[in-house]
Amino acid sequence: MKKIVFAAFLAMLFVTGCKPKTQATDNTIVVKDDLTEEKTGDELRIVAIMTVKPEAIQELLPIFQAVVQGSQEEEGCNFYNLHQDTKDSTKFIMLEEWKSQAAIDFHNNTEHYKTFKEASKDKIEKSEVSIVKIVY
Repeated sequence: MKKIVFAAFLAMLFVTGCKPKTQATDNTIVVKDDLTEEKTGDELRIVAIMTVKPEAIQELLPIFQAVVQGSQEEEGCNFYNLHQDTKDSTKFIMLEEWKSQAAIDFHNNTEHYKTFKEASKDKIEKSEVSIVKIVY
């Protein structure tokens, strides 16, 4: 009985913990609920790891917020969130999921993304971007 209850608890935790989240303007986290579509297999995820110059973190935060909000509103975006490393405050990770490569291509040509790239170029010391596809 304990195993069944524990398994049910883990399943509930997994289901509720896996909803994509979006950042509201008042710094609260809200859930993006409009992802009821079936996955097509064309979805791509982007993992962008950026090391920000320590003196530029506060200046860069509103720039990050603007690109996150603009990107979350794009039709081809499933989720787009910024994370900060808990052990290294200069390390930020952007986790994104797009419906297709075409959605990424569209995103890369939006004004909010171009503005982000221009405004952040002298504030980010190092950046590594990987585009990945779910295998399992």
